[in-house]
Parts: sequence; C-alpha cells; structure tokens
Amino acid sequence: MALESIILEDEYVALEPMQTSHIEDLYCAGKDLSIWQWTTSKYCETLDATKQWVESCLENARLNIQQPFVIVDKTQDKIVGSTSYLNISLEHKAIEIGFTFLTPRAQKSYVNRRCKLLLLTHAFETLNLNRVALQTHEKNQRSRTAILAIGATFEGIHRNCRIQQNGSIRSSAFYSIIKPEWPQAKSELLAKLTKPAVEKTKD
Repeated sequence: MALESIILEDEYVALEPMQTSHIEDLYCAGKDLSIWQWTTSKYCETLDATKQWVESCLENARLNIQQPFVIVDKTQDKIVGSTSYLNISLEHKAIEIGFTFLTPRAQKSYVNRRCKLLLLTHAFETLNLNRVALQTHEKNQRSRTAILAIGATFEGIHRNCRIQQNGSIRSSAFYSIIKPEWPQAKSELLAKLTKPAVEKTKD
C-alpha cells in the first residue's frame, strides 16, 4: 500500500509533493552551506547536487520508502525548504519525519512548527499511525531543542550509525511521538504556533 500524493497546507505554509520542476528553487533555498553542517551530505551544494538529490528522493517515492515535499511559504509564494516522510511502514503503523531543511531566513520562524503540525496531524489523524519518529545529529543542539518543542520524547542515541560526507562518524539522537501522546502534543503545539510578522505602515 502506497502513500497518496497530497498537499498539506494551512493559511501560511504548504507542503507540496516534490517534483523535478522544483530543482532550481530548492537549490536557491539550500545553497547556504551552513544549512548542511550536521547532515550526511550537502544536498544543495550545487545545482547538479540538488538535481541528483531530488531524483533520488523521487525514486524513493516510487519505491514507497519516502514521500518528499517542498515547503512553500505562502506569504511569499516561495519554496523555502523541504521535508519528507521516511522509513514508511504502514503495516506497522509507523513513519519518520526527516530530510528537513529550511533556508536561513525561514529558520526560527512560523514555518517549521506549522510544517510539523501538518505532517503529524496527517500521520495520526488521516493515516491513523501509532508512531512518528524524528532524528538528528547528536551534536545538533538547535535541532534537538526544536524536536523537543513539538512534543517528542527522547529515546536515545544510535551510536556511530552513519558516515558523513566529510568522513566523520555520526551518532544520531532519536525521538518519537506515539498515538496516545498526540492529543496533548497537538494542543501544546497549537499554542506555540506563530504568524508572520505584520509590517507597520504609516498613515
């Protein structure tokens, strides 16, 4: 059973199925190399690298092991990053949210929490899953703080589980939200949502 191709959106952000037509916009969103400090590879280091990454994501989507989205800031009608469902196991009602990046100007904004709310709501309330997992580099404290802020529970460290593009060995911090925890996590996440800043105009 494959995941249905869908658009998830609210008033300010939209998660649209990734397509090859998004390659240039994703490159523009991800070419700041500071984004990729803690990731396995610098997926948008060049336009060609972005193309290869997108094609890999789309192939994984065809195999039903990934559902990749582009993140659109609807206030600008602009792609500001990407995220995915990963490690899809519908038979065990489990999924992971990952491969998430945001262009620097969208970080620490209203975008990330709204995206996570859309993904989590769809996972628990439409797909009726029992578990949603998230992971990040053990040393990525900003990401770890953000994951805790959406109501996830820290599960532990997978030690030396990946080799980064630069040859360093990564340990990953794993988190999850399970179905009984979702109502409270959703309520708390809704309370933390913010809106785009409104620019004041002179009379």
